[in-house]
Amino acid sequence: MVSYPASTTTKNDRSTELAERGWKLVTELQADGKINTVQVPLTAEEFLHPQEGFHLPNSTFHDDIAGHAKDILTRRYANNPTVGVYRDLLVEWDIPGQKDHCPDTFVAFGISNKEQNRSKFIVANEGVRPAFVLEVVSPRYRKEDREIKVTQYARTKVQEYIIVDRRRQKGEWVEEVLGYRLTKGTYQPITPDSEGRIYCETVGLLMSLQSGCLVIEDANTGERLLSSLELEQQAAEMATLLERYRERFGELPDKE
Repeated sequence: MVSYPASTTTKNDRSTELAERGWKLVTELQADGKINTVQVPLTAEEFLHPQEGFHLPNSTFHDDIAGHAKDILTRRYANNPTVGVYRDLLVEWDIPGQKDHCPDTFVAFGISNKEQNRSKFIVANEGVRPAFVLEVVSPRYRKEDREIKVTQYARTKVQEYIIVDRRRQKGEWVEEVLGYRLTKGTYQPITPDSEGRIYCETVGLLMSLQSGCLVIEDANTGERLLSSLELEQQAAEMATLLERYRERFGELPDKE
């Protein structure tokens, strides 16, 4: 267990570290016989292979990016009963010795019982494995997200692994979307196009990071895909424009 000297560690420092490293609850037996429950930061190994009840590191950026990807992908496959889109769901692999992962967002093709409540995605039971995985880099675990998981996701035969990273470097924001595609059992880097977009073959999308926002475009049409909130705002704006038109010109003419 990590100790925090009272003279050097404030409550805010403690909260910040727990948020950045993630945490789990541990019960301790006190000298007076009472049981105390404390939050203990995750180790790098626990971050890589979390268990149920672990709280993984998060931030508004992390939440926005993972949530946006989940939203777009969920609507993209809403009418396909054999495609599942999941976020923060533990994956139990069918490879001996391979520990669980908990991707920020992943897509699995060829599933059954799409509407089934899942507390874990068990590959052996599903009969399919995640084909597309997206991870948002956690600053405290940059090596784990950008290097170690590359090796592990290749081993688990995830067809495409996409990494979204944003960090401060020499006072400037550096934004990256990196991609790896499984080729003959080995990950090969996906080369960005001239606009810095990564082509995600499994889902037919182009992804890039622009001013801290994940931009997702349909690879066939080039259309930027809007989030549910953006679509709601767009619909509200159209309704307002229509109302203004009616106030000025009356009802729209009927189509013959």
